[in-house]
Amino acid sequence: MKKERILNITGGVNFRELGGYPTKDGKTIKWQKLLRSGDLSRLTEKDVKNLADYGLHYDIDLRSPSEASWLQDRLPEDTIYRSYPVYPIAKNDESDLPPLPDKPESTDYSHPYALMILNPQSQLAFRTMFQDLLANSAPQKSLLFHCAAGKDRTGVAGFLILSALGVDYATIKQDFVLTNLVYSTMDQDGLRKQLQNDKAASFVNKMNTVFQVQGDTLDIAKQAIMDNYGDYETYFDQAMGLSKSDLDALKKICLE
Repeated sequence: MKKERILNITGGVNFRELGGYPTKDGKTIKWQKLLRSGDLSRLTEKDVKNLADYGLHYDIDLRSPSEASWLQDRLPEDTIYRSYPVYPIAKNDESDLPPLPDKPESTDYSHPYALMILNPQSQLAFRTMFQDLLANSAPQKSLLFHCAAGKDRTGVAGFLILSALGVDYATIKQDFVLTNLVYSTMDQDGLRKQLQNDKAASFVNKMNTVFQVQGDTLDIAKQAIMDNYGDYETYFDQAMGLSKSDLDALKKICLE
């Protein structure tokens, strides 16, 4: 399977690679390390084989256990499946997350993107996801994170991962709003080709001017970090349990 921004997964939804994005310190994200998508229940046999050949090692499912049971992921046999629901779940629902240390206080979050940054359940989901990222150290082994549409929960997860790796916020936001192009374009092959040339960034920016409101929702997540933690480093340390050495190790695994 060719390494490209939108992977050719016929039965996939919004299936994308994060490889190739530059960081602020001059490095780039390795290909075949970080994948993001929506629903995986309709993958074809060929899709599953292609993902096995591509090295899919971890599948991080950010949906609720109920969502996951309704539309079960189709995966290569050796892929490790993790259920890490981002939103608070029902008492009888089971996931792969450890129990919350303390009963969280009831907090009125003004926006779902602020909730995903600040809510203890969401933080636990993303914190556990980062532990799998650190464990995925073998070369050409991919970790995939996804929700239903590959937009909100997946978008915030992508924002946190790319921020931890030192990717510029403008690039992160460009990747976030790329979802709009995927869902608004019937010609996925044509879009895939557009994203391969050296003018891809200007193309995405031009096409996304009509989606400014959706793009601004990511600003709410960023501002929630700044308002409550002051900076990314403090958030990663206190909310994600990632020390400087952890972040350095993550960069060693994912960057080149």
